[in-house]
Amino acid sequence: MAPKKCPETQKSPDAALLLKSKSRRSPQELEPEAKKLRAQGPVSSRKCQSCCLLAELSSLQIPPRSSSIIRDLYQHKLGKGSWPSLQQIGAGGSITGLKFSHLNPNQFFASSMEGTTRLQDLKGNILQVYTSSNSCKVWFCSLDVSAKSQVVVTGDNVGHVILLHTDGKQLWNFKLHKKKVAHVALNPCCDWLLATASVDQTVKIWDLRQINGKTSFLYSLPHRHAVNAACFSPDGARLLTTDQNNEIRVYSASQWDRPLNLISHPHRHFQHLTPIKATWHPRHNLIVVGRYPDPNLKSCVPYELRTIDVFDGSSGKMMCQLYDPGYSGITSLNEFNPMGDTLASAMGYHILIWRQEEAMS
Repeated sequence: MAPKKCPETQKSPDAALLLKSKSRRSPQELEPEAKKLRAQGPVSSRKCQSCCLLAELSSLQIPPRSSSIIRDLYQHKLGKGSWPSLQQIGAGGSITGLKFSHLNPNQFFASSMEGTTRLQDLKGNILQVYTSSNSCKVWFCSLDVSAKSQVVVTGDNVGHVILLHTDGKQLWNFKLHKKKVAHVALNPCCDWLLATASVDQTVKIWDLRQINGKTSFLYSLPHRHAVNAACFSPDGARLLTTDQNNEIRVYSASQWDRPLNLISHPHRHFQHLTPIKATWHPRHNLIVVGRYPDPNLKSCVPYELRTIDVFDGSSGKMMCQLYDPGYSGITSLNEFNPMGDTLASAMGYHILIWRQEEAMS
């Protein structure tokens, strides 16, 4: 069966602008508008009005380096360009990890529930198979690649982490966690430093040069719930973790034993939901993550919106929230482009593109 096309391949309605409100409004004040928007139904059944509801910037001290990008986020708009559809180029089952090749932009590495980690091109040609479980009970959940060290690292659903050379040679294969390795990440500045996140409620830091088994970790960072992701900051000095309930943590390389910040944030997980993962802005100390309101939390308010939340990475304070009433689903993944002026948000079969509005002449 051919995959469903992204909605951007069809004729889309006029782009909806993110409007900055003239006054700050509380969630209670937003409630009537939220009711009205939900009653109108999805965007496919109506024209998108000029109504991207954006929760307000709170009266916080914004660090100088972050202030300009925060202003830019207010000027983002929903992209309306057509996106080409590349069919039948992915591994079978769900794609669990994807990294473009630094050497060839027409090639990418992918891990999947098919039970493989491989390199292929945009035409669908398989160039290299790095791992193959040959079992429907074992699949690969994540991967990362270092162009400098020429290595590929991947983790599977039973706790194994495998390191390979990009030529396909396996360097080692160890069971480093008790349960599924949900995320692997190489430090962008010290690519011998590896972080692994697992549903066994731990994040572990490893030195690739010294790994000889599950007890050879440098640091173990226990969490209260299973962990979806562990991402190093662009400067490599901090680590961002996302659990499967309501906590985001920021750790510093100078003090791994305790987090710098604990951010309370609803992003609970269930079986058929793509795990929600917080990520860094590539140029500023900002964190972006999708919100999945949890009525069991005391902080939850009636008709709380499924926004995309932006936090300051140092203070953990909310900077702003993005929301398009035409697409009110759960945003599991967010990714900035390298320049940091365009944000892609994945929501089921939809991809929302938020970009800086061109300055008006």
